[in-house]
Amino acid sequence: MIDRTIVIIVGVAALIAGALLLAAMFTPSPPPGSGWRITANHPVVVGGYGDNFQYSGKDVRPVGGDVALVFDPKTHTGTIVGTVSTTAASGALWIAAATKLTGRITLSARITPADRVVTNADIYGDTGFGGPNLPTTHALIAGAGTFDLYVNGKLVYTGLRGEWSVADAVRKPDGSIRQSGLVYSPLLRDKTGFSDPHRREFTLIVHSTAADPNNNPPYTVALQIVFTAVTVNHRPAG
Repeated sequence: MIDRTIVIIVGVAALIAGALLLAAMFTPSPPPGSGWRITANHPVVVGGYGDNFQYSGKDVRPVGGDVALVFDPKTHTGTIVGTVSTTAASGALWIAAATKLTGRITLSARITPADRVVTNADIYGDTGFGGPNLPTTHALIAGAGTFDLYVNGKLVYTGLRGEWSVADAVRKPDGSIRQSGLVYSPLLRDKTGFSDPHRREFTLIVHSTAADPNNNPPYTVALQIVFTAVTVNHRPAG
């Protein structure tokens, strides 16, 4: 009698286990989040102290690294974390008159409801977003906020102002911004026609609030990094 009871219990347990296995196999995975998840790599650092735009591409050099953006439009919150590592070929990042950084440089931001974020919009040029330092381009998503900068894990700068965008590429493979031989300048009357809708770039531009007229942009600390290979892992529907 005891043996028969054990057999029945084992059989029931096997049936339950089989049912759970089938349920797991045929129950769809939960849908991904409703927000943005974008990653990018193959970064280049643009210039350094004195000229952080380098429209001719003269001092645009590759570094190692990647960046990740997570943004939930429902709560208007998210994060950006971008890290680059200098190499012997890239040299140091010259971010201020007397400051050069080497090693692993991380830019970290929390996107808050107070920060401006736009989607599917034209930016830079004469659009009113980001100013004329870059030509007009179309952004999948772009914003402005506050960044902290770490070097090899140590906090070096906090509260840097930053502009970021995932947009049609404006840099040519040689690092320049030009069209038909014309190198871009913020003084051009027509700031359109420089972007490539077939490629995207993830651009980070950060700077201090203290002024330095000898720098471009005119702040004591400035840095521009462009991640040239972008992957949109998830975007909101609609």
